[in-house]
Amino acid sequence: MSRAGAAATIAAALAVVTGLVMLGTPSRARERRMDGLRAGDLAQLSTAIDGYWNKRAVLPPVLDSLVSAHLLDRLPTDPESNSSYRYLVTGDRAYRLCATFAQPTDTMATPRRNEYLGWSTHQSWRHGTGESCFDLTPPQKTAR
Repeated sequence: MSRAGAAATIAAALAVVTGLVMLGTPSRARERRMDGLRAGDLAQLSTAIDGYWNKRAVLPPVLDSLVSAHLLDRLPTDPESNSSYRYLVTGDRAYRLCATFAQPTDTMATPRRNEYLGWSTHQSWRHGTGESCFDLTPPQKTAR
């Protein structure tokens, strides 16, 4: 092999290693993508819960109420396990949404990517590995 060929082979190998270090393995990239979908699902649920509150001045007793109230066509479920997200009413105007994440937020996409997915801008969906819960309240109605 010529020197130029060896140099090209080394450069290509370094590019592959650099790519893996920067982006992670394909399984880590898949985990990030699944976690992004989970956070997007929580944002969708939160928006629908806020809409339910705005129409009725009460929180939905269960997530299925969002479908029967025509705020969602169907309830989102975890993209891997197909299990329901956890929802709990914690007060007159307070609730908790939970999901199980594969990676902490720090290893996920940048905020610009989150905005592209349409995630709620008023709520941070930062999370750790494993189950993460978010304590939320619907926004106050403004007087018209």
